[in-house]
Amino acid sequence: MSFAAKATSDSKATLDLKAKVIVKSDNLKSDDRQAEKPDLEHPRDASWLKSTPTAEASEIEFSKRETPISKPEKPISKPAMPIAKPETTRLAGVTKENFLKTQSQASARQLLAEPSTSESSIAQASENTESLRQRLTIEPLTELRIPAYSPGSTVGVPSAFGANFGDAFIGLAFSNRRPRINESDGALSAGFGLGDSERALGLEVNANIGSLRRFGRNGDIGLKLHRALPGKAAIAIGLDEGIVWGEANRDTVSTFYGVASKIFDLRPTDQVNSLPLTLTLGVGGGRFRSFENIENRRGGVGVFASAGLRVVPQASAIASWTGQDLNLGVSYVPLKTTPLFLTFVVGNVLGRNDNNTLFSFGIGYGFNYAGYRY
Repeated sequence: MSFAAKATSDSKATLDLKAKVIVKSDNLKSDDRQAEKPDLEHPRDASWLKSTPTAEASEIEFSKRETPISKPEKPISKPAMPIAKPETTRLAGVTKENFLKTQSQASARQLLAEPSTSESSIAQASENTESLRQRLTIEPLTELRIPAYSPGSTVGVPSAFGANFGDAFIGLAFSNRRPRINESDGALSAGFGLGDSERALGLEVNANIGSLRRFGRNGDIGLKLHRALPGKAAIAIGLDEGIVWGEANRDTVSTFYGVASKIFDLRPTDQVNSLPLTLTLGVGGGRFRSFENIENRRGGVGVFASAGLRVVPQASAIASWTGQDLNLGVSYVPLKTTPLFLTFVVGNVLGRNDNNTLFSFGIGYGFNYAGYRY
């Protein structure tokens, strides 16, 4: 055999071997890739991979070693882990890709049609829990205390008890005469409180219009700093007529005073009416001076006092010494749950000054603009 014939024969054998390798490779293309790259997403669908013939795989490997394979121009980087790619492997007449697509669409339709079991269970459990909570809810135990208001304990003199933050009051009084003025007239007063006398100090601010006939022409502003003490007691210092205006007040002297008050329950075991007696004692200048000192425009101080006995829950009898004369009065609360106060006063009972007996009637209303605290 010539060299050319031998070369031709070798070439033919090589071509046959290449063709065989190609045929084997085409036949095993799908299965061989699946063997090298296991399906990570669907491990149960990899059962058909077990049918790959061992002999054919060996022959393919031999063919790959013997057959020259052209190298790609650019190297292909091998992934760190084999990633399964969707292949069109036949399984019972349905491709795997179509099967997955059909399964996904069906699942999606089912998910859109009705909620999942877990979501339904959670919603049901939430509804049951909320319903049970509502059935077992117990209303907070609140002690219902209807506010009851006490009548006044002084007439014509200040008390050591005063208004705190949120407390306010307004009053209107009428009298047949005023001190040293023999004509009937009226007066208007209003005030409010600041601070807290139980925790620290309370400050009461009051303003007074001295005449309704000449409304606004004269008046004054007063202050009282007070402190509550244990045992239903209190102390205070105050300044009456600290700021004055009007012709009628041109000779008015500001009144600085100190006062203490205490409540004694005469029948402490009585739950209906303990007969509280309020005693007040104070000292001050200004209007608490004696009549002679006022007429002669002399200084000095005077002593004032008051005793108020609540004979019934809504009414009290009061006697007050003003430093000049004696006042007697009655304070009455028509409705015990409404802070409306009526006061009847007979002044200058002993006739120790230039005025005859004075009669006056007052009406006052108190409220708390910050809300009542029970």
